[in-house]
Amino acid sequence: MSDAIARALPKINGFTLRRPNLVPVLAFISLLLMVSLFFVWSRVQVTSLEYEMSQLESKLRGLRQEASNLSLEAASLRDPERIERVARKELNLRLPSSEQVITVD
Repeated sequence: MSDAIARALPKINGFTLRRPNLVPVLAFISLLLMVSLFFVWSRVQVTSLEYEMSQLESKLRGLRQEASNLSLEAASLRDPERIERVARKELNLRLPSSEQVITVD
């Protein structure tokens, strides 16, 4: 059947016109499409990762600030003057008298 179609096509300057082979063209277009899609996918991934990194860096800055604040608060809570003030005012504690002190040898 293909011979009948090829014979029916006209000849130009001694060359017979024939149906073009589309397989290489379609293969090239498919390859070009895959490369383009890979490029777009990789750019989307990079943009997504940059956004995620920005969020994580922001969270890290916040956590470092919180750690600094907690360290400052811990230092203020360990202050001996503050501990003595709380012991005297809130817990009604006082220094022991000499009769209350027991020396252990």
